[in-house]
Amino acid sequence: MHLSFFLWLIFFSFSVCVVNSQVLKVELPNNLFAFSFQEDKEGKIWIGLSDGNTSGCLGVYHEDIFSLKSNNDGIPTGSYHTSIKLPDGSLIFSGNILNEKGRSLIIWISSMGIDTIQIPFLLKNPHINCIELVNRSEMWIGTSSGLITNNRGEWNWFTSQQGLPSNFISCIYQDFRGVVWVGTDNGIAFFMDGNLFLPEKGSKIISSATTFFGDNRGYIWCGARYASEGVSVYNGQVWETFSGRHGLVDNSATIFHQDSQGNLWVGSCYHRSRGGVSVFDGRNWVGYNSPEYIAKPCVDAIVTDSKGNIWLGGSLTARKSKGITVFDGNEWFITGGDNNLPAERVIAFFIDSRGNLWVSSFEGLFIVSPDFSDFKKL
Repeated sequence: MHLSFFLWLIFFSFSVCVVNSQVLKVELPNNLFAFSFQEDKEGKIWIGLSDGNTSGCLGVYHEDIFSLKSNNDGIPTGSYHTSIKLPDGSLIFSGNILNEKGRSLIIWISSMGIDTIQIPFLLKNPHINCIELVNRSEMWIGTSSGLITNNRGEWNWFTSQQGLPSNFISCIYQDFRGVVWVGTDNGIAFFMDGNLFLPEKGSKIISSATTFFGDNRGYIWCGARYASEGVSVYNGQVWETFSGRHGLVDNSATIFHQDSQGNLWVGSCYHRSRGGVSVFDGRNWVGYNSPEYIAKPCVDAIVTDSKGNIWLGGSLTARKSKGITVFDGNEWFITGGDNNLPAERVIAFFIDSRGNLWVSSFEGLFIVSPDFSDFKKL
């Protein structure tokens, strides 16, 4: 009986209900949430679902229908929480997805169909945290057991024994010069011409990184969600670190975002009652905190919508701090957490090719029309 129900769940096409004329709710399996989005060449939205731990599945939204793909045609279940889009339009998803032998899997979606790639190493901690395409042909994979690379079928595995600061890899980024930056929970490393280096001793750089960002000048920024050291920037020659004494609202960093005017937005979420967003105009920092400017004292997700509004969402719950913040370039507004848009604790934002804003939250997954305008002044 339980097996029959499980199979029914896997193949069932989930409905999409209308919250109002501008918001659709995508019905997801119980206790699973959308962590990663990609759009293919046909306009299908592929969604990586996870329970935030080891369970989850892969789904796709097409022509107003959401359906699960896991356990169909050999596509495994597991936590699908990270993804990238390749230059040819194919998609890569991963997370904590294992085969029957406990080997980590990467899911590859192309015009030929869906395939799985097995990592040949048996990892002690198989969690895949990030994937980056390097030199347009190499796949670099950050795991909780080291850095794994695949260059045209040749696999390599780098750990602290090869010089990495730590085996827990949080983020990977290749800059315009071809340098590959690797963030760990115990320091930052970089690869240049195939060789591993560490920043020079005495560099003004934070001691761990969970996110990298390259701005429109080619500068490299990094920050850490669970630390409180500020954010560091590399201008191609030296590192510099900014903190609260420079104007940041908080010294943690969960996400970077650059708007159309070139301003750099840094969301922070280190403490349940302290945080917000810091904005850098190239010379000065301005911090915006909660509740004066930001609905919640944490910002995990930032996106610019099709009309130029900047949306800021946080996943932490707080009795007195609820909602999603929207900035129109001049004024601050609040939305969400009501009947018009039930989303309130945001996990991620995504903008599709039609200009729709996807809001993934602990209250559900919602598709918001570009015409949505239910904003209230803070």
